[in-house]
Amino acid sequence: MTQNPVTEYAPASRSDKDAIDRQRKLLAEYQGSLRQLYEAVCEIVLIVNANRQIVFFNSFFPSMLNVDDPETLYGLRPGEAMGCMYACSNPGGCGTSRFCTQCGGVNSILSALNQRDDLQECRLLKDESMEALELLVRTTPLEVQGQLFSIVAITDISHEKRRRVLERVFFHDTLNTAASIRVFAQMLNDSPDHENAQSFRQNLLSGIEQLADEISSQKELLAAESNELEVKKQAVDPAALARQTAETYQLRFPDHRIVVRKPGHTVTLNTDSRLLQRVLGNMLLNALEASSPEQTVTLSTRIIKDQVEFQVHNPTPLSRENQLQLFQRSFSTKGPGRGIGTYSMKLLTERYLNGWISVVSSPENGTIFSATYPL
Repeated sequence: MTQNPVTEYAPASRSDKDAIDRQRKLLAEYQGSLRQLYEAVCEIVLIVNANRQIVFFNSFFPSMLNVDDPETLYGLRPGEAMGCMYACSNPGGCGTSRFCTQCGGVNSILSALNQRDDLQECRLLKDESMEALELLVRTTPLEVQGQLFSIVAITDISHEKRRRVLERVFFHDTLNTAASIRVFAQMLNDSPDHENAQSFRQNLLSGIEQLADEISSQKELLAAESNELEVKKQAVDPAALARQTAETYQLRFPDHRIVVRKPGHTVTLNTDSRLLQRVLGNMLLNALEASSPEQTVTLSTRIIKDQVEFQVHNPTPLSRENQLQLFQRSFSTKGPGRGIGTYSMKLLTERYLNGWISVVSSPENGTIFSATYPL
């Protein structure tokens, strides 16, 4: 057994290859014809050892991962095999980073290794492809000749989660916007010469633009996830784009205060202005929804060497638990059924705009989202 003390959560110790081979042989003798049952189910079935390393899997697992040589999966932990972006963020591997404290997969396996059945949801964002998976992980303890294992059954519920999020958007947010449009249209119809008719028209126009924007954002997200999103780059003034985005959201949040800070000199950024504005808009939306009207939200544009950095600051800190789950699909600080905003920011920035996105938050300094792009 190898010992790696670098961990911020689950133990980092690993079994060596000889130990893995012995456990594979032990389980093969123990299971006998049971393997046929594991092959008959349409979900992933794994068995991991006391160090959370894979010592058995059904054929559905390597086929789902498109792995040419299944032998390479033995000895890995589930997050490492599935390409979780946090699996290698700590030298101890899957389960040992601070992000893993919120992982339903790791926590359910730990429960089984403590002799308790468990069932938890796991959100996984792949490191290279930025593909988001939502998984239902069921674990059961297994003891064979004095050695403790965990049976791990994994069901992909990504499509169900996506459907719920889209229903939330189209059946709740979009209907709310449509309802406000109806109100202002009715006001104009009832009192076309009212002294506030011009204000009604402006609010009606803003509502229509917001409705179109909400529908477009969902269309773009679906295209982005399926690698069908077309990027159209052009020369953009980043400070002007930031100001334009702030003006749009100031109309949507008239009671809030948005401060725009521009850089000391002008540069040109070669990017897709539509997608970049979508990212900045989501950054602002998160900040505004997290702030009260008397607080100030600040959108800053900075030029740092050969990069442009956009920062959105609001005074409200994020809890540590929320910080560790940001950018995961279906997670939202606003409750179940949301979770598109921060995930789409990361997806668009890192897959399509060649940038990177981050967040820092503390009670003293509030929350700052940063999106950085090369010039």
